[in-house]
Order: sequence, then structure tokens, then C-alpha cells
Amino acid sequence: MLFCAIDENFANFAINKKTKSMKRILYLTALIVFFIIMSTAISNAKEPANNDGEITLTATKDDTRHIGHEQDVEPDKAGTPRSIIVQPAYAYLYNNVVNVSFNENIAVVNVTITNESTGETVYSETCSNPAALNINLNGESTGNYLIEIEADDTLLIGVFYL
Repeated sequence: MLFCAIDENFANFAINKKTKSMKRILYLTALIVFFIIMSTAISNAKEPANNDGEITLTATKDDTRHIGHEQDVEPDKAGTPRSIIVQPAYAYLYNNVVNVSFNENIAVVNVTITNESTGETVYSETCSNPAALNINLNGESTGNYLIEIEADDTLLIGVFYL
């Protein structure tokens, strides 16, 4: 009987020790997988997220449109006037072709695309009254590219990955 009791206690001890060891291994494995996923997400966040789709354009020059205050309001009590400013152009990338569409009739537009890693200008054109532009970049190397669209007093800049 004593031998059976010692044997059962030893078996329970061995099972508990094995269970704790398995839990540690499972915890460490889950922790390693978590860090791998997070490091991949962080490294991918450094590059523009889309290879195909809309290129986010941001305005870098202030719009020169003036919105005046009412005359019966004292200048120091006047609020900041607000208005919706429509972006004059949108850019899209699909199958290494950049499509730029214009929402307004713009007299002269300068479009420049530069390879950010080499600084080489791969496309530059001045257009009069464009409705849309299709820019084929099939012969260009992969990497980050900068698109600049200058129209009137507005400069739109976007980054995309080819």
C-alpha cells in the first residue's frame, strides 16, 4: 500500500510538473507568435499600404480663397470662418498605371512623379485643361514614388508603392 501511495503521489507530481512545463511552452510560443505578427505589421506600416487603389493626396499650399467676416462683428470676437474646400484632383494606381482625374476645369496643371529612393524624375508633364491623365509606369523599378500635382495655387502630394 505504501508503495502504491508513493507511486500515485509521484505520478501526480510528474503530471503537474509536465502540465506546468507544457503551459510554459504554450505561453512562450504564443508570445513569440505575437511578437512576429507585431514586427511584421510595423515593418509593413513603413511602406504605403496599397499597391493598387487610391493614392492619398494632401494639399501643402494654403488655398488663397478669402472668406470675409461680417462687418457688424468686432475683429477680436470674430470666429474662424470655415468652408469646404473641394480637392481639385484625385489619383489612383492600378496595374502600374497612375490615373489622375480632375474635378474642376484647371487651365494649367504640372504633374511630376519621382522615385523616392533614387530621386529620379520618372514622369513630368504640363497639361492644359486636362480632364484625366493616364501615366504608365510599367518599366519602372519597384519602390516608393512621390506624385506632385500642381494646379493654380494648390500643390497636392501623394506617396505610393510600385
